[in-house]
Amino acid sequence: MAQQEESRLTMALPVIRGETARLTRDPEIRFTGGGKAVVNLDLAFNKRIKDRATQEWKDGPTLFVKGTAWEQFAENIAESLSKGDEVIVSGELDTDTYDKRDGTGQGFSVTLAIYAIGPNLKNATAKATRTAKSDGGGQGTYGSGTSNGYSGASSDEPPF
Repeated sequence: MAQQEESRLTMALPVIRGETARLTRDPEIRFTGGGKAVVNLDLAFNKRIKDRATQEWKDGPTLFVKGTAWEQFAENIAESLSKGDEVIVSGELDTDTYDKRDGTGQGFSVTLAIYAIGPNLKNATAKATRTAKSDGGGQGTYGSGTSNGYSGASSDEPPF
């Protein structure tokens, strides 16, 4: 396990800056035992590529990522976005390991600590409504070195 943790800490993953993705399900908001809001959302990133033989545009490979945000930011996401929405998103990628259900070992998933997200206005419209600032200072806790991007009390673990 120590070797696994060591490799996880040394793996260099890129920061996502303003990439386009699509929500594959509605955002799921929950609250920790300490009352902190946390939202999970599933994102699909893919690029359109031109087939040189046929000169037609096709979907390229898709990367599925679980995104997470906290506190008022989480509530804003849950109220504003829904399945199928195309969004512009920025955040920090990380990996999580898990035991496979079939017992054949461990797998990994890619997660994204979301810094910013909003609808892609290329094919949609939106009206921004400002929310009151909270005492927690918003999402300024990212980059603290914690694996979940949140530096709150240890009792505020994600409820999933």
